[in-house]
Amino acid sequence: MAISLLDLSLIIFYFIIVLWIGYFTMKKISSFNDYSVAGRTMPFALIFATIGATLAGGGATVGRVSFVYETGIVVFLALLGVVISQVLIGFFVAPRIREMEDVHTIGDIMYFYFGRSGQLISSIFSLIFMIGIFGVQALALGRILEPIIGLPFLTLTIIGAAVTIAYTWAGGMLAVVYTDAVQFILLVGGIATATAIGVTKMGGMTPIIEQVSSINPEHLVFFGGPWTIGIFISTFLSFLLGEALAPHYIQRYAASKSSSITKWSTVSFATMYIFLTIVIMVIGLIGFIIFPTMEGDMVFVNFVMEYLPIGVIGLVFGALIAAVMSTGSSILNTAAVIFTKDIYKVLINKDADDKRMLKWTQYTTLLVGFGGVIVSLFIPNVMNLMLYLFQLWAPSILPPMAIALLWGKAMERKVSPAAGAPAILSGVFMTILWLNILNEPFGFPAIVIGIVTNLIVFWIVHHMTSNKLLKPNM
Repeated sequence: MAISLLDLSLIIFYFIIVLWIGYFTMKKISSFNDYSVAGRTMPFALIFATIGATLAGGGATVGRVSFVYETGIVVFLALLGVVISQVLIGFFVAPRIREMEDVHTIGDIMYFYFGRSGQLISSIFSLIFMIGIFGVQALALGRILEPIIGLPFLTLTIIGAAVTIAYTWAGGMLAVVYTDAVQFILLVGGIATATAIGVTKMGGMTPIIEQVSSINPEHLVFFGGPWTIGIFISTFLSFLLGEALAPHYIQRYAASKSSSITKWSTVSFATMYIFLTIVIMVIGLIGFIIFPTMEGDMVFVNFVMEYLPIGVIGLVFGALIAAVMSTGSSILNTAAVIFTKDIYKVLINKDADDKRMLKWTQYTTLLVGFGGVIVSLFIPNVMNLMLYLFQLWAPSILPPMAIALLWGKAMERKVSPAAGAPAILSGVFMTILWLNILNEPFGFPAIVIGIVTNLIVFWIVHHMTSNKLLKPNM
């Protein structure tokens, strides 16, 4: 089914809008602070929208529909981990990050608590993580654009990534936040509309449930079939911790006008995420009925092409593209800021002034974008790549950073600076060993092994070196 001229025009118009926003905000960028945290001036509505648009990216749309299509409604319980994570972060952690006035990156936090070694190791790992997550978004863009335009998947992956890179390079965090506002409105409206039309065409939710049950009853149970307790725990923890305090969220917490705005925008979107998860889950179940033998990553886009009316197709594809590009642009900007602030400024040019740091951040945006596209070529499945990266994030930087932020009052050091780096390295090492080399013996999740190892090493090193606390320097 070819896309209509009207729908194609709507999609092209959307691309023009985001490129115009990039050009418009480029003229407002005068400093590294503007480019990295939007001058720390963002109100509730924009922080809410940018967190929402970032969290609901390619993995949360194309990937989640694929996941429901292939595994069933058990994914809903697993995805509650995201909601719980964001509520806890919103109430207890995000406001503390905003109170640390000079934070631009995760490396700034790690430097404050764990010194230079903590900063460098966390920054290098964060950069690798960001490149991989951008690869997820590039993959999703290619999957969405393939049935629309009809060009080869690889070509469209590169084109979609190039547009994202262009407006992010031009306007930095300002462009990201303003485009996120547009993209969030499109995302919620488009996906809700697609779900409503799909349910109506299927005759309501009751026929959908009956047909899914007749094809495979295990698709409608929370446990059973391949979903052992071990697999469920691993998946739940991947969503609970896999994106918690990820670098691109740190940037958003730091960009708001106040810690109160950071807190309530994070908690508010966490509750709305339940709604998004449900409507996306319904699309996955409809796809399970109407496309019995399709590749999971192609279900959403084919559902849109074949079951939605002209005009709505353009709206929903615009929403899907918006979801992916918003997350992609967030990641690009964050990765570029991490490299410039925590690696270039520390290892390459300690005397770099604000103007030079701004230029290097823009250069790095281009390099990270290219690296993400390369990653996407080697792991061509959206959900698999995302879950693998989540399993590495949770056992690495998250435990020491969360402990440091929660132990005591904001800006109060209670942890040994020597504990951060060895905890991160040991957690990553054990996760990779347990997952990729030992293949999760006894069905025990690698993410649990990695987190436990991280915490044990952190505790041992902290108690051995707790008398060597850093002096305040922020």
